[in-house]
Order: sequence, then C-alpha cells, then structure tokens
Amino acid sequence: MALDAKTQAFLDLSEDEIASWTTARAGERGLTLPPEALPAVIDNIALLQAQTRLFVTALGEAAGEAAEPFQP
Repeated sequence: MALDAKTQAFLDLSEDEIASWTTARAGERGLTLPPEALPAVIDNIALLQAQTRLFVTALGEAAGEAAEPFQP
C-alpha cells in the first residue's frame, strides 16, 4: 500500500518525538494548546498514530501488499 510522505513521516515518529511534533503542528496552524490540555492531546495523537498503523497494515495485508512510500 502506497503512503504519501506526510503520512509516512507521521507513522515514523517515535514516542519521544510525538510531543514536539504535536506542538509544532499546532503552531504551524496558528493554534496554541493550553498547557493543561497538552498531555491529553499528545495521548490522542499517539493513539491516532497507532490506529493509523493498524489501518494501513490491515489494508495492505488485505490487498496482499506491504506499506511503501507513495510515488506520484
């Protein structure tokens, strides 16, 4: 299954990188995350990443192919 570069980069984030990625992404969009909400937002992003990995893997297996970078 072919993935676009941004999705692949998201899936490649380590647990330690998710917090800084989340803060940076919010900043890119002009959002300021309240400090009291930030831990929950980071947890949700980590869950989204895990669900995305599961979804991509399941789709690839169903199609009989492994995940790979998207080539336009």
